Formats: sequence, structure tokens, C-alpha cells
Amino acid sequence: MKKTWILLWFALALVFSPAIFAQSGALTPEERSYLVDQLGKSKQAFIGSIQGLTEAQWTYKAAPEKWSIKDCAEHLILAEDFIFAGSQKMLQAPAQPRAATSTPEHDREIFAMVQDRSHKATAPEPIKPTGQWSTVDDAIAEFTKRRERNISYVRDTNDELRTHSSSDTPLGTMDAYQVLVLMAAHTLRHTAQIQEVKTSPGYPKGM
Repeated sequence: MKKTWILLWFALALVFSPAIFAQSGALTPEERSYLVDQLGKSKQAFIGSIQGLTEAQWTYKAAPEKWSIKDCAEHLILAEDFIFAGSQKMLQAPAQPRAATSTPEHDREIFAMVQDRSHKATAPEPIKPTGQWSTVDDAIAEFTKRRERNISYVRDTNDELRTHSSSDTPLGTMDAYQVLVLMAAHTLRHTAQIQEVKTSPGYPKGM
């Protein structure tokens, strides 16, 4: 009996070994937990930044060429499917050895880089705002639906996100997992933009 238990524990240790996860590309429990946590926290930060806004605050633009909070919200809603699709597209390519940049340290570097608003970027055409969600409540409901779907995917997936990567990204080599890390950071990037709108001199005061 004792020998049987020893063999069982040895088998479990192999199954859950970080080296096995790294070789297969499957997420470690730590990687899964980190990403679920960041997707959840960024979701709450964004929703908290727009709840209770008046119509004037929702649609205010500091300048004609600037985005309103409404525009930022629509961009984030559209980005949920757009970024997720980018991650899934990587999975269509053949698996390859885990990239040297597929590490928790680089995950956090990506997370920080994306949030840095001193580096400007132009939104791709498919995720530019066109006025699809007219109210704060509609935007919150739609974003929540899409984000919860993505969180559920990360929580349950067996996809080998770490062994599918591309060097053809603005941030260098990234794997499919890191694209989803980017999703969470991107939400915080535009939540910070929303706070910038709120500090504009002409921003309407609350009622």
C-alpha cells in the first residue's frame, strides 16, 4: 500500500511539474491565476471609472479630435473580441518550443509597457469607436459580457498558449498567453485615459 501511494504522488508530481507545463505550453496554475486576476481587476477599474456619469460627462471631448469617455468605452468593448481573436490566431500556427520571452517576468514587462501612455498608439480600424453603445449602462453590460467570457476561457482552457507565439508584434515576440495579458493592460491604459478626460479643464461637473 505504501509503495502504491509513493507511486501515485510521484505521478502527480510529474503531471503538475512546472517543467512539464513549460514543455507542453499548458498554463501553470500560477499563470492562470495571474491572468484571471488581472482581467478581473482591470474590468472593475474600468467599470468603476464610468459608473454614474452624466450624459454630458459621457460624451464630453476636450477637443474635436480627442476621444470622449464614451469613445474610450466603445474601443475597450470592441478590443475584447479583437485581442482575443489575435490570441486564437496564434494557436492556428504549429506549436514551437516555448520562446525565451515566455516568462512571468516578461509577462509583467508587457503589462507595464502597454499601460505606459507616454508612448502613443493609433487604434486599428476595426476597434475605432463609431457610436455603437449610447449609454453608460449599455456599455457596462456589453463589456461585462465579453470580459466574463474571456475570463471563463482563461480559467478553463487547456489550450497550449505558451508554445504558440509570433515575433510580428509591436512589442516583439509574444505568445498567445501574453496577448491576453496585453488585453488586461490595455483596459487599464484606457481607464487611465478616461481619468485624463475627467481632469480636462472643461469637463462637466457632476449633478
